[in-house]
Amino acid sequence: MVAVCSVALTGQQLFPDLKGYKVVSDYPVYTPDDLWDYINGAADAYLALGFIDLNISEYVKGREVIKAEIYRFDDDAEAFGIYSMERSPGYSFIPVGVQGYREEGILHFYKDRYYIKIMTHSKSRKAGGRMEELARLIDGRIEGSNKFPELLNLFPTQGRLANEETYLLESVLGHEYLRNAFRASYEVGEERFDIYLFRCNDGDEAAAMASKLAGDSFMPGDEVFKYAFEDGFNGVLHMARQDDRLIVVSGLGFDKTTLAESYITQMLGR
Repeated sequence: MVAVCSVALTGQQLFPDLKGYKVVSDYPVYTPDDLWDYINGAADAYLALGFIDLNISEYVKGREVIKAEIYRFDDDAEAFGIYSMERSPGYSFIPVGVQGYREEGILHFYKDRYYIKIMTHSKSRKAGGRMEELARLIDGRIEGSNKFPELLNLFPTQGRLANEETYLLESVLGHEYLRNAFRASYEVGEERFDIYLFRCNDGDEAAAMASKLAGDSFMPGDEVFKYAFEDGFNGVLHMARQDDRLIVVSGLGFDKTTLAESYITQMLGR
């Protein structure tokens, strides 16, 4: 028996045919060196989140044009990060990729390490349906994870604000040494706060970031280190570290330590 190897499609291969439309690929492949030429100032956010390349194709039928852009990132967390930065909780979400949404003239979704944007100037309902058809065809060509990043499952659901989770690659909480964190926002009673969960490679990396943030109060030998302190950038922070998990709660004062610790304890126990 001959083994058949599955080869993941990349770049222009991810663009399918769309019945009735001519595929036009006159754009260059954009990389970190020239992404500014295409999206100007918005490029900074993409570059900060591990952008690799951008492939573009247009689908033309008479005067109707549908443009599709496929942005590739280092991994799924970073693709999720840029997608989540550009979505709004009030958008009309649709089941394509891991998650997608449609607004007038646009359809965006993300899957694995790809962020896809589809757009048209046409106002016809038929064009909107074609955008969704194209999105599902592209979705079917992308191999890899079709789930949100696994670490998001560690965030408690009680009080969590839907579709406000994001991923931050650098300068988390305004500190250059804090990197690679998922953030979820919460509303419990009259309290509004954020929880940051850092994606650390090992316990040493988590301990190093905790040490810089907590300063002299950090006890590197503790199996579980919890500490509430005042940070110059963010006011009161509640922090915990256990092995390679580093969790920081922002937005709750010292009088709300019990609430902060209840969430931190849930996350350490998962």
